[in-house]
Amino acid sequence: MKTRLYFLLSALLVTATGQAQSPDKKTQLLSQSLPDVAPLLEPKQETGTPELQTRYLKPLSPAQAKELEQLQSMAAQTTHTAAHEDPVAARAAWILGLLYLHGTGVRADAAQARHWFDISYDRGEPMASAGLAWCELQGCGHFPDPSQAEKWIRVLEKIDAPRAHYLTWVSKLQLSPINGKNGMLSNRHLLVSAANSGDVHALIELGIESASLNRTDKALVYFDRAATHSQIAADNAKLIRDRQTQQRAAEQAKKSRPATRADAQTLFKQAQKYHRGEGIPANYNEAVRLYKMAERSGSLEAKRMLNLIFARTQPDGQIDMVWMRQLANADVTGKTPHFNSQSAVKLLHREPTPLYDLLPKLWKPTAATPG
Repeated sequence: MKTRLYFLLSALLVTATGQAQSPDKKTQLLSQSLPDVAPLLEPKQETGTPELQTRYLKPLSPAQAKELEQLQSMAAQTTHTAAHEDPVAARAAWILGLLYLHGTGVRADAAQARHWFDISYDRGEPMASAGLAWCELQGCGHFPDPSQAEKWIRVLEKIDAPRAHYLTWVSKLQLSPINGKNGMLSNRHLLVSAANSGDVHALIELGIESASLNRTDKALVYFDRAATHSQIAADNAKLIRDRQTQQRAAEQAKKSRPATRADAQTLFKQAQKYHRGEGIPANYNEAVRLYKMAERSGSLEAKRMLNLIFARTQPDGQIDMVWMRQLANADVTGKTPHFNSQSAVKLLHREPTPLYDLLPKLWKPTAATPG
């Protein structure tokens, strides 16, 4: 009797363990795709169209909730009817793809974005080729495929040539990420062509390039042109203007009185901004020049930093760029330099993707929206 009971309990234990260790494939994929948060399980199917999970998302406004429900309803019809062009369904699927790509209103899911881009293009939305090109460049649930991206870029070129030129530049950058001569971007003509036609992303890229070369006035021209359609560009322009104001104030103060300890500290802080990339991209040559000026004005911190910089140089005596990056967060205010664990560095930014500007206004955060 005891033996029979033992085998019965063993069987129950094995069954329970097997169920606990064998979740369905959808749950496994969702768990893997959401690091650092509890996995979101797929909603039950018996209640009709499944509701999107928003547990970890910013709450939707009433207008967004209504729009999302309508998009789901219109797009759901595409899976139950024969394949044919349907502008309404194509538009709904296109917007859903953008929402999933950017994690706006729904949980970010690149594979789902690709799914809706495919449906949208099949139903007659030509701009969906931009989404398919980007997915091939970045990989949306699969490995990137530049050759397939080129195919979609050629389709896109017929309806949005500037964006196609920008995506071509991105593709070439992935294959050869080295900049051209004198710090200029490689394949720059593609960006110039796109920017001349008003492409937001090309304008931002050229603005960042100009800022990195200390051509801040030129950078502002690019950022201001893009600012109408990009909050990122507007923020970049503000950072540049703030930086220019600080520099002018420092230069004016220096002219109005002899060199003092305060001037040395100002020069040292300016050098750190170029070293760390605060407000503008890092420029190590300018940082070293300002460190030397600060040292001559009496800054002990600048002297310590220069000692560190030139303690490890390349064989030809040039600055070691890797070492400079490591020193960017070094604290030299004390006699013994040490490295900070975190750095509150402000950088110039790009849009999340080259498709972000295509999101309807309803789904874009505004400057007044708390972040």
